[in-house]
Amino acid sequence: MTITFGALALFFALIVTVLHRTNRRGDVADFSNYAVGERSFSSWFVSMAYTNSWWPGSTFTAVFGLTVASGVIGLYFLVYSVLGVIAMYFIARPVWRWGKQFDLRTQADLLALRYKSQSLKLVASAISVVALVPWLILGLIAMGSVIQWASLGRLSDADSILIGILVLVVRQFWTVQMGMHGLIVTDMVQGIVAYVGSALLCLGLLVFYFGGLGNLDKLSDAQLTLPGFGSDSGGLYYFGIVTAGIVGSLCWPMIFTRIYTAASVREVKTGALQTMVIGFVFCVLLMLVALCVAPLPFAAANPVSSFFALAQDAGGTWLLAAALVIVFAAGMGFVDGVTQAIGTQVANDIVGVVRPLSDKQELILAKVAMAATAVVAAVIAYRIYDSPNLAGVTQLAYQAIIQLAVPIFGGLAWRRGTREGAMAGLLVGAAVALVLTLPYMDAGGAVPWLEGLGSGLVGLVANLAVFVGVSMSRPSDAAELARVDELFRSTRELHPDEPRLAPATHDIPVSHPDSKDAS
Repeated sequence: MTITFGALALFFALIVTVLHRTNRRGDVADFSNYAVGERSFSSWFVSMAYTNSWWPGSTFTAVFGLTVASGVIGLYFLVYSVLGVIAMYFIARPVWRWGKQFDLRTQADLLALRYKSQSLKLVASAISVVALVPWLILGLIAMGSVIQWASLGRLSDADSILIGILVLVVRQFWTVQMGMHGLIVTDMVQGIVAYVGSALLCLGLLVFYFGGLGNLDKLSDAQLTLPGFGSDSGGLYYFGIVTAGIVGSLCWPMIFTRIYTAASVREVKTGALQTMVIGFVFCVLLMLVALCVAPLPFAAANPVSSFFALAQDAGGTWLLAAALVIVFAAGMGFVDGVTQAIGTQVANDIVGVVRPLSDKQELILAKVAMAATAVVAAVIAYRIYDSPNLAGVTQLAYQAIIQLAVPIFGGLAWRRGTREGAMAGLLVGAAVALVLTLPYMDAGGAVPWLEGLGSGLVGLVANLAVFVGVSMSRPSDAAELARVDELFRSTRELHPDEPRLAPATHDIPVSHPDSKDAS
């Protein structure tokens, strides 16, 4: 226990030291700086922040365990995670330049700008917040597994969960205080430990523990094949989970906002390419280890904990400590990102729409919302950590969040898309996804009579159809079309170093009263 808990304590102390040494107390008086980190970060910070927000600690438990139990189907995580980053590359120019020009802080700000609709901003952000809370709870619960393994099995499940929750709640003190700047800086440290560290660990395991990939020959036929038509999962199940992952990759607000933190469009695009390389190498090595360990009895008996069990079997307590620090780093970064995204959206997109706030009021409200969310999530996590329905709730959240893809990507790709079409499509898509998911929550929203196709994708098709249909039947007037054309024209004309324009220049209802550039 001294070795394992000592390693976790040293890493936590390192993160706190980095936070204190990089704290810029004067900058947090400006809510934009608080929300997007001064739009000043290089591509490496952007890529590591994206990585740390996308691959949580549960990657090493739930995803690793799925691959151990089910075989190659677990590779879907690798496929959609790497391909999903492509969207970040292609939308970098309009998203970043509008963000700088109009002082956008969140994903919902972009929707308000593109469609000139505060109502759409409110609805989209509310969906995001509701969808994020279950994942925050899951992140807190996953930390309990780290604590239990660090105790070498001496702590009970309940005590481990409680300690893990308390550690992460304490960590949120700095997230609340420093906002995005502290988050991005620590994501770099946590990302290096979590993903570079795990890649080296997995490479060592493949070479020295498994002696190559010989164990792959021991996998069963079921573990080496994907579900086909007529199977229990359905022939469209794999297609559905991969497609939903790719489509929804930038629908999560803490992922999308990483674009705003970059210093320029070039940094965003370079960061996206770097993220694909980091994600590919990390995921390939992790999944190969999962497939190699799958035939071993201790892994088959408890797939979710097999990453820790493998490290302990291969290198004793010291290697187990390294594995625990890796998962701790990934889990802490994910919880930090979710908490920050929720607080910013509550202040900027929900309360700020109902009642315009000054920078000082937004800062206070965001911090209060972050602190309150962390405490509420901690209480819920402790009460339901052993609930069998939590996975179904998070799947329900995912089926809802991908509905944001239509107004976001539809609005960026099709200039004639209207606010009425975006709002109607979003509401219809979310409703269809909800109705179809509830009966099949245990199956993660996979609809049996549609060969396992996800309910979220069915809702997405309805969403897109309504968006296009309403936009064509009730087209925008000439003034609105001209405004949208000018928005897109500005993405080509604005140099990254040019000053931001006041929102009133284009009559856009995205205004922040006390913003330095809004006067």
